[in-house]
Amino acid sequence: LKPSCRDRVYRLVRGTTTCETSAMDSAKEALKELRGLNIEQGPVLLRFLALFAALASLGCAVFLMINPKNAVEHPVMYVLYGYIALFASTTMLFEAKHEWIEKVSLLDRYQNMLIQYCGFLTVMGGRGLFYLFQGTLWLSFSDSLGEIINIGAAMALSFVGVLHLFAHWNIMPHHIAQKAVSAAERAVGKDLNGDGRISGE
Repeated sequence: LKPSCRDRVYRLVRGTTTCETSAMDSAKEALKELRGLNIEQGPVLLRFLALFAALASLGCAVFLMINPKNAVEHPVMYVLYGYIALFASTTMLFEAKHEWIEKVSLLDRYQNMLIQYCGFLTVMGGRGLFYLFQGTLWLSFSDSLGEIINIGAAMALSFVGVLHLFAHWNIMPHHIAQKAVSAAERAVGKDLNGDGRISGE
């Protein structure tokens, strides 16, 4: 190559390297800002128990909401059942694999909003208290043993809540599902968190 061509190629390669480095630096900075998107999750069994408890809670709430008579006779209770259904759905959202949630844009946006405004849901202790709260809501509706399904949902949510608190205090194992890290790694195509792999590959 002629010296002038060699200089142009060198400048082009050097400029590309500078652009790649700049892009990596920008991605790392954005990743630092998005650290709040990390979600602590427990072992598979604990997540399964939480999903089961949330599904039982959602089933009870929907069962009680199906009867239009409840909406007329007890409108406040009917609204509370709606809240409980929303809380149970939120529970399932945070216990499911984040890869599944990212595939449904509406759920992903809802989860991101909750992460931003309800940060306590991203840590095991916060979710444990949230599950205990849901359990006490069900217990407040149960005024006799004839409502054994409601009591069962309350006990399941409370049990899972206590297990989440144990995990928060490192009595049980847990890991961090790094939603932001995996999304950034897929976008950039490079390992950003140093675990030796690129998420999604």
